[in-house]
Amino acid sequence: MSDKTSRGFTRRNFIKGAALLTATGALAGCSPQKQGMEEAVTNEVVKDEVYSGVCRGNCAGGCFLNVHVRDGQVVRTTARDMPNTDYNRICTKGLTHVARIYGADRLQYPMKRVGERGEGKFERISWDEALDTIAENWKGIADQYGPGAMSVFYASGNYAICSGVGLGGATDRFINVTGASYIHQSVDAAHGRAFGIITGMTPYGTNNEPADYKNSKTFICWGANPSVSQPQVMHFIMEAQEQGTKFVVIDPVYNATAAKADWYIPIKAGTDGVLGFGLLREIIDQGYADEEFIRNHTEACLLVKNDDGKLLRMSDLGIEPAMVVDPATGQEVPNDPYAVWDEDAQAVVELSKATKPAITGVSEAEGFAVTTAYDRLLETVAQYPLDKVEAITGIPQADIKELARLYAEEGPVNTYSMFGCDHYVNGHYNYWSMYLTAIFTGNVGKPGAAVGFSEAMPVAVANMTATLAPADAAGNPCQGQAAKYFVNQVGEIQQTGKIAGKDAALKGVYITLANPLVNMAEHEYTQSWVSNMDFVVVADMTMTETAKYADILLPSAHWFEQTDLFTSYANHPYLLWQDKAIEPLYESKSDFQIYKALCEKLGYGEFWDITEEDFIAQYVSGDAAEALGVTFDGLKNDKAARLLPGDPFVSFEGGVFATATGRARLYQDVVVSDYDSGQEIDESKEVEPYWEPAREADEASEARKTYPFHLISEHHRSRTHSQWGDVSYLKEIYPEPVVKINPDDAVELGIAEGDTVKLFNDRGYVVMKAALHAGNPRGVASATRGWSAWEFIEGHFASLPSKDFNQVCANQAFNDVAVGIEKA
Repeated sequence: MSDKTSRGFTRRNFIKGAALLTATGALAGCSPQKQGMEEAVTNEVVKDEVYSGVCRGNCAGGCFLNVHVRDGQVVRTTARDMPNTDYNRICTKGLTHVARIYGADRLQYPMKRVGERGEGKFERISWDEALDTIAENWKGIADQYGPGAMSVFYASGNYAICSGVGLGGATDRFINVTGASYIHQSVDAAHGRAFGIITGMTPYGTNNEPADYKNSKTFICWGANPSVSQPQVMHFIMEAQEQGTKFVVIDPVYNATAAKADWYIPIKAGTDGVLGFGLLREIIDQGYADEEFIRNHTEACLLVKNDDGKLLRMSDLGIEPAMVVDPATGQEVPNDPYAVWDEDAQAVVELSKATKPAITGVSEAEGFAVTTAYDRLLETVAQYPLDKVEAITGIPQADIKELARLYAEEGPVNTYSMFGCDHYVNGHYNYWSMYLTAIFTGNVGKPGAAVGFSEAMPVAVANMTATLAPADAAGNPCQGQAAKYFVNQVGEIQQTGKIAGKDAALKGVYITLANPLVNMAEHEYTQSWVSNMDFVVVADMTMTETAKYADILLPSAHWFEQTDLFTSYANHPYLLWQDKAIEPLYESKSDFQIYKALCEKLGYGEFWDITEEDFIAQYVSGDAAEALGVTFDGLKNDKAARLLPGDPFVSFEGGVFATATGRARLYQDVVVSDYDSGQEIDESKEVEPYWEPAREADEASEARKTYPFHLISEHHRSRTHSQWGDVSYLKEIYPEPVVKINPDDAVELGIAEGDTVKLFNDRGYVVMKAALHAGNPRGVASATRGWSAWEFIEGHFASLPSKDFNQVCANQAFNDVAVGIEKA
């Protein structure tokens, strides 16, 4: 369905505009000339058909678009009205979809490899041959090694549920139906792990929604660069600042966001957790702590047994746990409540029954030697006097004191953080003390006061039982995902046939919605595991670096060539409907239709006997969606539906967190690793707030003795990871990768602006041009990610970061990188 509207666009203007697009390569199949175009002799108004569209790469934007179609072709995009028009936005990426649809790099038909993997030599085949070849190899591998030996690798190339990776979406259904294994990309995990521990929830949707930012008296942007990475949210910050909100930026680099700050606080990279401890110390020493909030809304009162480090529970006192129904599973589970000391009752009682739980000074409880979680935290905080914090972070003590005062006296305070602190091996250790700073001053759970960031997730509306666990006509469930492996485990599985002592096999991979050869750490490792697969299928819209390694290459349709629903990871609170604006170009198919065709070839057709609209209807068919007023008909007609309660949404409203107790956590006595590679785990680092230096980025690391520069990878302003790398006229603005170096460092290295330089470490190297940037501190270089191999002079930027994980957090540490730099 479209809205036919007159935009006052004359045929004369259209011809001029089309000529401009043609000259810049925006319209594929048209040479850069005006041949065949006739100058208009009238000002006849040309009417567009306007469709609902969504820009849905992983930039936290999810911008709502008008897709303008004329004579069956998309001719432009404009911003479409959100239900709350404050969220109307479009950036250079949203404006250049025409160039992506009609670009020269667009895959047009299925192909099979005829050269070596990575060589990029293919020949055209039919869809029947492509599907038959995939099915034959898939069945052969499954029959010989089990269904889990075929795997699916996906990333964040399309945040929609039918042909993308939206939570509860069709890609996960495809894995479940085929019984394949899932190879997890292992990125951006430290923030989510830490936030899940502290609040019981991932960081997605934990901050108040952006429309609330104006209610903050102080807005602290800590480890984020929204001017570049989340431009759709930056205007809310700027508008709050214009209304009087103090805008503070904490970042190692003086970047575009820092340039807008009222107060910029430079910090040594990877030391954010130490600043958190310093702030907590000052908050406690100066009496800034909101004791009532800590007592009533955190687990500060929980009692840790001194002998074994376990939390004291009522079962320790001889009270048998009651059986209760777990709402998530419907199964009965034991409920063993925590025990606390109640100052009013002067006795040990169940946490939920305490009227004034003690947070300090408890050393004995019913014969157990104990310490409160709060007192244990105080012991850790005492290890960080401000002079030590200054030495580690580089932040003067006076600034630490003033920042603590802002938290205490200039609230409500919003602490906005993205992944700047995440991309280090010590990433999740940074966030616990950071966010306790806000929690201990009561700056969460009310208008203007929040922590985290505002990427909304559709957990509240998705009926994932319906979408992910289909049954056949006889009611038999699909076989389900065979196994989940993490990307840095794949090589070991291929070499040994085991992981963590257990048998494992990975012989084939279906890569979709991803470009791992560009975006994963340790390029040579990624190249190796992809090449070592017996069978590789890649589905993509363009000829990416990864696509060149496919045995069978499938052309995926553009987002505007299919019906879909945007659901995930946006800085706005809406589900957005994608109309099918045009038919898929050439022989391309939507990923949903590719999954359907493959399931039929593999003998699983009964599990995919649905259309895209059927799937969307299943997605919003549950009670939760109904409670929010979200319906299929409403979405299809209105094109948008709010997925968060409240207006604006306030996260953890009233100080109620998503943990089992409803309180923010200070201590955990059960440590669960994200992954199992048979690694040893020092649990003392994981049970309570802790910090250790970054593995390579820290100034005193062993790596920096050999490779003296810390390398930070930045987001590209006009790309989302490697997407939009195919838009030729954006390359006129950013024609090639460059590395930014502090001018004083450049003088010592004999490097001038525009010189060719080599960055290197023991994992690899890359050669690119140098740019001098005084915003980088000495010893710190930075460059944007998302460039393909052929865009570098030599080498690859993805060769420099390590694939190695933290002991429990499966997270690629893109910024925890030491390099040497020399003039090439």
